[in-house]
Amino acid sequence: MNPGAWDRCRGWLTAALEDASEAEVLGELAAGRAQLWCGERAALVTQLIHGPEPFVHVWLGGGELSELRRLAPGVEAWARAQGARAARINGRRGWARALRAQGFVPEGDELRKAL
Repeated sequence: MNPGAWDRCRGWLTAALEDASEAEVLGELAAGRAQLWCGERAALVTQLIHGPEPFVHVWLGGGELSELRRLAPGVEAWARAQGARAARINGRRGWARALRAQGFVPEGDELRKAL
């Protein structure tokens, strides 16, 4: 991970932290167990989860919604290339409405999109 990229995106992402510390996120990024996706005005942190149905978990996201939407096709293409069959997000309820047009549907406490 490029430390300059984290520094540039830090404010968007730390605002979304709830269940982990910044140090934990940085550790996962440094170990290659998480991925940082930077846009001009937004960023995402994802994790590839292996299992019966591999999926990409959108762990953190922040910044401008329109920019997050622009990042999504690249993240999804990468995830498909890694064998993921779905994308999953757990977060605030407002994401369900905001991401409906991108194909995300509620599934329990998460949003899910088939890849």
